[in-house]
Amino acid sequence: MPFTTNVQGDITHWSEFEPLRHTTAVLFDWYYQQGFRSAHYRVVEQVMVGRDHATVELCWHVARADQHFWVHHTGYQLRWVNEEWKICGIMQITEPEQTHLVGEDEEIWTPLALAEAALAHAIQRPGSPLTTE
Repeated sequence: MPFTTNVQGDITHWSEFEPLRHTTAVLFDWYYQQGFRSAHYRVVEQVMVGRDHATVELCWHVARADQHFWVHHTGYQLRWVNEEWKICGIMQITEPEQTHLVGEDEEIWTPLALAEAALAHAIQRPGSPLTTE
């Protein structure tokens, strides 16, 4: 902590662990309900920003139960803490040449952007009460 997300330009700054843990659990459950079953990545680029900060871009391949899969890029901000790299921020912006759902003709979004749109009622953002309507 702190932790920052930037999904399609919607920036959230998390200063407490429990709301972030809750949101992560809600997101993972939604991914599973949508048929997401496994993922692997390759490092596209990594840049050191001083001795204890770095950025990395990963290209994710996320397999779904229906044989379709997502290919998308996600940027991470890393901080060296207690002798290991910790993620302190995520940036996910859809760019048509980098992100696509293979095998379906539908609007192009990253899985995280889709999940956040679908779960707006269930995700508690810092400073706002959780609603379940």
